[in-house]
Amino acid sequence: MTTYAALSNRIRSATTREELTAREAQLDRHYHAGTITAAELSRLDRIMMNSIFFLLDTLTENPTITP
Repeated sequence: MTTYAALSNRIRSATTREELTAREAQLDRHYHAGTITAAELSRLDRIMMNSIFFLLDTLTENPTITP
């Protein structure tokens, strides 16, 4: 499995804001380490944003995106 596929699966499996925050930090580390390209980071960021919006839509309260 490629790094991109592994990160994509981890983002999609996250169910809380804390998990998504941790995944975002992982993306940054992988990008700065050179294990994913800018194009891959962009696609993963899009998946991350979709996950955040989905998570916010499923909550009954009105939380902010940042913890």
